[in-house]
Amino acid sequence: MRRNKICGILNITESRLATYPLTMNRPVASLPFCSRYRLIDFPLTNLTTAGVETIGIFTHDNLRSIYDHVRSGKEWGLDSIHGGLFFFSEPSLDSGRGNQGGLNLEGDIYNYFNNIEFFEKSESEYTVIMGTRMLCNVDVQAILRNHIEQGADITVVYKSVDQFDDGDQHVSCLTIDEDGRVRGLKSCELHKNAGKMFINMEIYIMKTRLLTKLIRNVVAENEHCNLNDVLHKAIVNLPSNGFEYTGYLKTINSVGAYYQANMDMLQDSNLTALLKGSQTIHTKVKNEAPTYYARSSEVEDSLVANGCLIYGEVAHSVVFRNVTIEKNTVVNSSVIMQGSSIGSGAELHYVILDKQVRIEPNTKLIGTKNKPIVIEKNSVISRISEDSQSPEIRTANQGNDRENYNTLFS
Repeated sequence: MRRNKICGILNITESRLATYPLTMNRPVASLPFCSRYRLIDFPLTNLTTAGVETIGIFTHDNLRSIYDHVRSGKEWGLDSIHGGLFFFSEPSLDSGRGNQGGLNLEGDIYNYFNNIEFFEKSESEYTVIMGTRMLCNVDVQAILRNHIEQGADITVVYKSVDQFDDGDQHVSCLTIDEDGRVRGLKSCELHKNAGKMFINMEIYIMKTRLLTKLIRNVVAENEHCNLNDVLHKAIVNLPSNGFEYTGYLKTINSVGAYYQANMDMLQDSNLTALLKGSQTIHTKVKNEAPTYYARSSEVEDSLVANGCLIYGEVAHSVVFRNVTIEKNTVVNSSVIMQGSSIGSGAELHYVILDKQVRIEPNTKLIGTKNKPIVIEKNSVISRISEDSQSPEIRTANQGNDRENYNTLFS
C-alpha cells in the first residue's frame, strides 16, 4: 500500500441480539435501509468521501452478506491498485472462540491484535474508527482538521440532544467541559434527567501508532474485551477532545429504532440531511425496470424502489426493490423489503416484512407504531383462522419471544 494520511476501520462486530429477528442471519451492517441502501453504505461513504483509500472491515463470522454487497468496493472508488478493502473475520463458535447472536463472549480485541499488521502496512498517520449502528452522515475531513488543531490524543464525535430517547438507554454519553475536552463517560440512562446530553457516536480518530499501542497493551495484560471498551477507557484517561455532529442521527439498537429510522426518511428534511447533503451516499447499483403503477393503485407519502408492481394502496411506507402489491391490498406505515409479495385483499399496518416474504390473500397484520410486527425472511403468512392459531400468529409470537430474550441479555 502507498502512504496514506488516514486509514479507516469499520468496527461491525456489533451485537445482533437487540435487532432480532432482522439480524438472525445478517450483521447490523447489512440491514436494508430506505428502499435501496444498507447501513454499511453510510460509514463507507463517509470515509471514501474524505479521501480514505484503505479500509479494514472487522466483523464476526457472518461475512457473506457484507461481502456480497460491497465486493471490491467499486461503488465507493476502492477498487484501485492503492489501498482498498480488507476483511478481517473472527473465528466462529465451531473454532473454539465463540460468539452468540453476534456477541463475542471474549471480546473482539484479539481480532485486531492478530491483524495488527494491517495498521502497520497501511503506513497511515491517523486512523478513524466507525461502526454502523449510528446512522449518520459525517464529514471525516472536518473531524481530522479539528483533531489536528486541538492537539488532542483522541477525538470522539458526539451528538448534543435535549430529550432522552428510550432507544438510547444502552448508549454512552460524554461529559464535556467548556473547552471541548472529554472528562467522563456514563450510560445515557443515567443522564436522562440531567438536561442536555452528549451522545457518544462511537466515532474516534487518533494517530495509528497510539491505536496499535492501546491494542498491544490490553493484550499484554491478558484482558478479554471489545475495542470499544478500550477506546472508552482511553478517552477518559488520555487528553481527548469532543467533536460535535449536528446532522441527522438515529441509533439502530432495536427493531423499533430501525423502523422509526425508515419512517423518518419520509420527511424531506431528514431525507435531505442524511442522503442528499454535502456527501451523497453511495450503494451497490442494481439496474431494474421502473416500478409499474396500475390504474387501481394509490400511493402517497411513500418511498418506492424500482422493479415493483403496485396494484393496491400504499401509504406512509418504505418499499424496496421487486415487491409486488396486488389489487385491493392496503399497506400502511410499513417497511416492505426486497422480493416480497402481498396478495389481494391483504391489509398491513405497522409491519416490517423481511426479504422474500409472501403474504397470502386476505391476510391481516396490524401492529403498532411502538411495536411493529416483524415477519422473518422467506416466511409465508396465511389468512388468520378463527378456530386455530395460524402460521401468522406463530411468527408474531416468535418475534415477541426474541424481544423478551433481548431484554434479558442486552
